[in-house]
Amino acid sequence: MAQAGLEFDKPEQSKVVQVQDTEIATRFSFKVTGDKPVKILDIQTTCSCVRAQTEDGRMLFQPGETGVIDTAFEVGAFEGELTKEVKVTTDDSKHPGTNLLLRLSIPGLFQITPAQVIWQLGEAPTPKLVTIKVLGKDPVALTGAISSRETMTTSIRSILPGKEYEVSLTPAATDSKMLGLVRLETDSKYPRYQKRLVFFNITDKKPLTAGPRPGAPGALPVPPPALGK
Repeated sequence: MAQAGLEFDKPEQSKVVQVQDTEIATRFSFKVTGDKPVKILDIQTTCSCVRAQTEDGRMLFQPGETGVIDTAFEVGAFEGELTKEVKVTTDDSKHPGTNLLLRLSIPGLFQITPAQVIWQLGEAPTPKLVTIKVLGKDPVALTGAISSRETMTTSIRSILPGKEYEVSLTPAATDSKMLGLVRLETDSKYPRYQKRLVFFNITDKKPLTAGPRPGAPGALPVPPPALGK
């Protein structure tokens, strides 16, 4: 019986993103195996941040032919470990779909602690601090901390210029609920690191607290395991 299919050289690839990168290009090479032509019916990505297409725009490949699916990942504000998927669908009835995986490691330039500041309703409207540390070798200055709410004031204190800062957030009052954000602005030479967000919340929801571990003083007794029949 005649067979067909696309055989990818490396269907899973990993990339480490550098701080200056704004887009990451990856090439997935394939070959048509078997003795029938293969038509690519669709190339879908799971994120608008990824574009994918064949190298030359062709979608029909003859037996023995090779081709490339080019992908481009827009780094944007992503950070951390990510996996992006590209699904290639063909007219091969036995193997109609192939998932291509792009694993990305994107370094963060800042450590922001905490990323959200919370007051309880009725709590004293005292200042709370957010610490910003620069993780890269090059100094980056924090130049602004702009609140989305007029009733939340901010101030910046330099602990180590170019390396560490504190931002103080102070609500005018805590007698009503409020959600908002503070836009942190920097002088980074890389556009994607020039803005970061810190969120704040005045809420009546109590923070979750972990109870004592099983067996510790004050913990509920652990029931014995059920006996099987």
